[in-house]
Amino acid sequence: MRFLSVALVLMVLLVTGVQAAPPSYPVHRLACPVTMDGVVQGDPAWEGIPSMTGFFVLGNGYSNSKQTVARLAWDDEALYIGVVCEEPDAAKLKPSARDGGDTWAEDSLEIFIHPLPSPQVYQFGVTAGAARGGFEGNPDPLKFQAAAKIEDKQYSIEARFPYTMFPGKPAAGKAWAGNICRNIFTTQSGGDKFTSWAPLQSRFLEPENFAVLKFQAGTLSAADAMKVTEQLNSGYRDTLVGQVQEAAKLGADYVGTLKEAAGDAKFGAQAQGLLADWQRIEQISREAQKANILDMRQALMKLQELNKQSYDVKYKYLIYRLLSVN
Repeated sequence: MRFLSVALVLMVLLVTGVQAAPPSYPVHRLACPVTMDGVVQGDPAWEGIPSMTGFFVLGNGYSNSKQTVARLAWDDEALYIGVVCEEPDAAKLKPSARDGGDTWAEDSLEIFIHPLPSPQVYQFGVTAGAARGGFEGNPDPLKFQAAAKIEDKQYSIEARFPYTMFPGKPAAGKAWAGNICRNIFTTQSGGDKFTSWAPLQSRFLEPENFAVLKFQAGTLSAADAMKVTEQLNSGYRDTLVGQVQEAAKLGADYVGTLKEAAGDAKFGAQAQGLLADWQRIEQISREAQKANILDMRQALMKLQELNKQSYDVKYKYLIYRLLSVN
């Protein structure tokens, strides 16, 4: 019965999250031009732009696998996005869509831009292979730029949307609305199929739930951008901290027996590995206020299998020890 109750706790930890209100994002001006090669990390243009993560499962809470990190910026001519998609299955990505094709039918982003006060929403698609699509609002996919780069355990996308595609252009102090959504079709290691930055109920086209994009007059230094990033992601971070702390409590059921089994010739190697994983979760829990978001999420992604293996080793060892004594 204990294993069943632990399994239920795991289900809550791994599937649910806090359903948040639409986020607000400060769109800062670029300090230098973006190098449109699909590589976001390491590009000086993006260093002064805050990033947001904690994408939601469509109709549910935060996704705890294959998260996404996104940035938006602007200049006098265009709106820019830079997105990094965690993808453990990156080597298996096989993008095939072409410009103007069904970009939504493979691993891709769907970008929604609502240039207020216009009532029209514009929807763009960009695949992991940089194929461009235009859907809601009928934008011409050949009129915006996109580049993509598939790397080890991730792919990234950059896109540039000139204001000539919209009925107006933004101004400092004004706000538009928008959202960045992700389609995940390569799922060998798991992953939620549909995720989005702003939480949605049942479909990607929900303008009433889009994020607020507040255009800022100036640029930021890399240090100031990091401070804003921490503020933007504080809600997601708090959720992860709570999940890790609950996970640490689960380990109490196993640590004592695993320590004993670690000295056994038959069970020692496996017990030592499991014990190290539980101790890592405990360490992250103790240091929760300064723990890295990626470290917390990676620990939680291993939790279900860690619990199963710990349960198996614990009771196999206890039975083995009982039979050995007799």
